[in-house]
Amino acid sequence: MEKAEHQQQLNRQISHNTEKPGLRQKSVRFGLLFVILAALPLAYYLIPETIPDKYRPLFVAEKPGAAAVRAVTGPGIWPEPREIHIPKEVKGIYVSAATAGYKSRFNELITLVNQTELNAMVIDVKDHRGYLAFIPDSESLKAYTATIPELGALKDFTAPLKEQGIYLIARLFVFQDPAFAEAHPEWAVASSGGGLWRDYRGTPWLDPASKNVWRYNVAVAREAFAGGFDEVQFDYIRFPSDGNLKTMVFPVWDGQKPRSEVMTDFFTYLDRELRVTVGMPISVDLFGLTMWQHEYDLNIGQKLVDALSRFDFISPMVYPSHYPAGFNGYANPADRPYDVVYQNLIRGQAAYELFRGSTPSTDSSVTAEIKLATFRPWIQDFDLGAVYTPEMVRAQITATRDGGGTGWLLWNARNVYTEAALESVSSAE
Repeated sequence: MEKAEHQQQLNRQISHNTEKPGLRQKSVRFGLLFVILAALPLAYYLIPETIPDKYRPLFVAEKPGAAAVRAVTGPGIWPEPREIHIPKEVKGIYVSAATAGYKSRFNELITLVNQTELNAMVIDVKDHRGYLAFIPDSESLKAYTATIPELGALKDFTAPLKEQGIYLIARLFVFQDPAFAEAHPEWAVASSGGGLWRDYRGTPWLDPASKNVWRYNVAVAREAFAGGFDEVQFDYIRFPSDGNLKTMVFPVWDGQKPRSEVMTDFFTYLDRELRVTVGMPISVDLFGLTMWQHEYDLNIGQKLVDALSRFDFISPMVYPSHYPAGFNGYANPADRPYDVVYQNLIRGQAAYELFRGSTPSTDSSVTAEIKLATFRPWIQDFDLGAVYTPEMVRAQITATRDGGGTGWLLWNARNVYTEAALESVSSAE
């Protein structure tokens, strides 16, 4: 009985307090609500990796609190925001870290850029062994630096190039990285026979599903951007394609999740951590056949439609010599530079419609607002399958423009380029 009367009194007290809350109680409640709401934007920025790995439209990229968070976390994590002037048509050449560190040879290429229509350089920020070719500011990255980093301190390296108006793209090997694989075998592809798995060239690979590998590459990309590069380009962003694939053992990937979904998760991570959070232009190198095979991932995880909404530029490697005899009816594709490049770009355009048709949105205006990547292909300036004349190199440039590309990148592994294929500064103007 006493317990029942006590409960009735308690109920009346609760009812009284609910019907007529005091001013102090209101203040406490609204104060707590204000604190929680005020903290939400900061939490969103400080814990980006806890956000589900799903597609995030680009129109949410402008975040009002981003500058405040950078001020708290410091420049070592968040590169200082800056305005990037991307040429309307990027016309670039590839430069290895070794060439960039060889002063006389590098100066020759700078002269080539200044005297012709060229306006960009794609420069390796790792050497051929996977070691960083620059001196990083972050202590956590210094263990992976080359003994003699060819680029030195990045700001000192990039400043004179930027003064000459050269658009700088940092090329970053991702999952083919011997140095990082050997330093962290727990995140690398292992062999069923023991030790690191290696492809036919003897190169070890990293597990594409490892988020520790993802974080490392994002850290390197941020260093490159903070050091003065205007854009970061990701290469070898795939599963291994050659070697004894049956003996591969992945420490993280379960073998069940489709390879293309693993790569899409990584694409989304790069988009969020670099484009959305930092404002960094990013691009990706894809196999040329991704322009044709839109539904199939080539068994390496690459699907063009998955990359369209997560990068600013897509650089398919459409070297004519890399297509087999009989491709598209061409006896020797290397002899058909214009046709191969043009047809690749035209076929690639179909992926835009495929993306729009597969985007789960009932609001067509949302899909229309999403900025999709444009094509900026790698084209051939080397002899393979045919002796490449200036006319054949030029034909690929013309094909890129005719096919709707927003630029082109010349590839020669030795960094020796055909000047006669390029317009001079006077004629280009």
